[in-house]
Amino acid sequence: MKLRKILASGLIALLGTTSLASALDISEVDVSADLTTIENPQAAEFWNTLEADLESAILVLVADEIVDEGARVVVNIESFSINDAADTTFSMENAALIGRIHVINLENNAEFNSFELSVSIEGMTVTDESGTPVIVAQMEPEMVYETLVSSFAENVVERLE
Repeated sequence: MKLRKILASGLIALLGTTSLASALDISEVDVSADLTTIENPQAAEFWNTLEADLESAILVLVADEIVDEGARVVVNIESFSINDAADTTFSMENAALIGRIHVINLENNAEFNSFELSVSIEGMTVTDESGTPVIVAQMEPEMVYETLVSSFAENVVERLE
């Protein structure tokens, strides 16, 4: 399945006018990732701000559904794929995020949901601000990171509907 992704700056501009709506009210989004398991120094730097960036990306997408008493969305990133072993070469082409998402509402157990989500840069159709396709091998690391984070956040919110 090919996904059309835009840069985070384009995503922010888009979100200024529309948002992905989820079907439930959300009181909290919590993202965790064990970055200490990454052995490759370049990969560790690449993923350094993942928790905060992914949490912010999800919150922007559900801004209209934020309430005081609602569901808690817990995202546990279980795997980072970007050649994170110390003895491998750092490469963007295999970048991926894999995680488990839990929706917990102590007031309404019917809203409980749990699912695994995997997003990979491989196979995505990525475009720049002008809509021109970008070849993954030619992407800057920042663009790969922003694309993965925004894609993962969008997929989480789509599953909340």
